[in-house]
Amino acid sequence: MKCFGCGFEAPVSDFRYLYNPRIDASLSMRQCPKCREWVGVDQLKGESVRTIKAGDAPWGKSAGVEDLATN
Repeated sequence: MKCFGCGFEAPVSDFRYLYNPRIDASLSMRQCPKCREWVGVDQLKGESVRTIKAGDAPWGKSAGVEDLATN
């Protein structure tokens, strides 16, 4: 896998696992060990998809269920 920030190449396991933004998607967030850039990773393919910046929503919009709970 390759980091888009600095070009560092290593196996996916060398990139620090941060979290999976959605339970129903293969995208995970990992961090480059060299430059600390956040990278979106397709876990099924084992390859980087894009660099993730603050405010990005690479996993799509909310399902819209936040206001359905009763108080």
